[in-house]
Amino acid sequence: MVATDYDGTIAEANRVVGSTARALERVRATGRKLLLVTGRMLPDLQSVCPDLDRMFDAVVAENGALVYFPERREIRTLGDAPEPSLVDALRRRGVRLDVGSAIVATDAPFAEAALAAIRETGVERTLVFNKDALMLLPAGVTKGTGLLNALASFELSPHNMVGIGDAENDHAFLALSECAVAVADAVPALRERADVVTRSPGARGVVEFIEEHVLNDLVELIPRLTRHALTLGEKADGTPVTVAAHGTRLLVVGPSGTGKSTLTGVLAERILESERTLLLLDPEGDYRTLADLERVVVFGGKGEQALPAPEELEQLLRHPRTSLVLDLSAMSLAEKVGYGTKVLAVVTAVRSTRGLPHWLIIDEAHHVLPAEGSPAAELVRAGAESMALITLAARDLSPVVGRLPTVVASTETAAFREGVSSVLAARGLPVPAPWTDGRPLERGEAALAWLEPAQRVVRFRVGKRRVGHRRHVRKYTEGELPPDRSFFFRGPTGALNLRAANLARFVELAEGVDEATWDHHLRRGDYAAWLREQIKDPELAGEIDAVARAQPSPVESRRQVIERVRQRYAV
Repeated sequence: MVATDYDGTIAEANRVVGSTARALERVRATGRKLLLVTGRMLPDLQSVCPDLDRMFDAVVAENGALVYFPERREIRTLGDAPEPSLVDALRRRGVRLDVGSAIVATDAPFAEAALAAIRETGVERTLVFNKDALMLLPAGVTKGTGLLNALASFELSPHNMVGIGDAENDHAFLALSECAVAVADAVPALRERADVVTRSPGARGVVEFIEEHVLNDLVELIPRLTRHALTLGEKADGTPVTVAAHGTRLLVVGPSGTGKSTLTGVLAERILESERTLLLLDPEGDYRTLADLERVVVFGGKGEQALPAPEELEQLLRHPRTSLVLDLSAMSLAEKVGYGTKVLAVVTAVRSTRGLPHWLIIDEAHHVLPAEGSPAAELVRAGAESMALITLAARDLSPVVGRLPTVVASTETAAFREGVSSVLAARGLPVPAPWTDGRPLERGEAALAWLEPAQRVVRFRVGKRRVGHRRHVRKYTEGELPPDRSFFFRGPTGALNLRAANLARFVELAEGVDEATWDHHLRRGDYAAWLREQIKDPELAGEIDAVARAQPSPVESRRQVIERVRQRYAV
């Protein structure tokens, strides 16, 4: 949507001229919402702009204290009416004023008298300047708060909004806008903070911006909106390593147990912290802990809340502040592909009309987008909205999506090189060398390569997560590992043959076997080896190794090992 100020922005001498009106009409013709955000009072605005109801989807008037929806003739007052004692005090001081539904409007030269009247009466009012005008507003009311109220009514996100203004009171709503635009003759402070300053002043600048950028989906401007970048970690010198919030197509590759899921979790949390929305397809149930964050809803998983049907998912995705994690761990591989295809079809449709969700993350992407192809692959497309595909190796993905990534990241050196090479080869581009400095990535490090517009690479330490990560919770706690990956309690003489096909069964058997059997496997390093090689959890394996080295009693070692497993997994 596009939100614009009135005076000095689209209006010249109180009026919107024909060329500006036609440009604004073209915005709405594309299906976008057009919102007017002004300090004027509504009756005054209707008198100077007789086509108001036809031109705008919503009007935020009185500097945010009143919102008007022309189509349904609804008016919302968002602040208290001017206090009679304040109005009387202003008049006694000879202040020229107009009283609105919630604001008192006057001229800037009366600022000192207005402040004295506020002190005398003890009311809570804020002075806001608009060039030569002055407004006395209810506390906490700005153009930004009024605009958020209007956006909530339309179920739209400010992260899909362009804001255009020219004066001091436009700071609040331009700060909300994903792309903040100041016309060429805007006040200096607004021009300094804007993402874009038009070449032409006033209404001509607005028309220029609409024709050059809005009608072209801001394609040329998206790379310049760097203030929204998402920080994934830091280089050795402390410099932040970021990815763009818009138009990023990130491929994360690497073997299990190298920190790939931690990197993905950091990305997801940074998206959520920026108040953007995401949909995360979670084939193995790895990201259920994101439900600990605000406005994140998790569906699916064994015995959990059922996965939403396509029509239900469409309604959920329309909420501009709600993010979804879809846990597919209870499904067979064929069911994951089928359901994933339906999900991607809904995401494609909602993104085309709402711009939501802002990010699509597909973990274990080779399940839904396998190299041999699947219907889902045709639904993963390049666009202004961002995506992240997480997989073991780039070659495991469908060729249709293998050429989409603009950024490649990995927590393992060989996988990183293979990922970069695979994407460039899919595009028919040469692979420059070397892509790393030759040193293997250490635990907690990652490499990141930007493939366009310019190719560059960096290694960095991955940031910290806010919520814990439990690896493959469903797969390893309740799933059925094959015999060659299961743990067998056999004892020192091989007299037993107790199979643990998952962690829940492992803990159950560990609590019941005799001390000699328990101690035999601990001292041989069997528990740590199984956790490292089959559960793919080297961190937990290291903790179990440390228990063994300390040589506690069998009773104490058993307690410590079981406690550590339960701390990391839901068993």
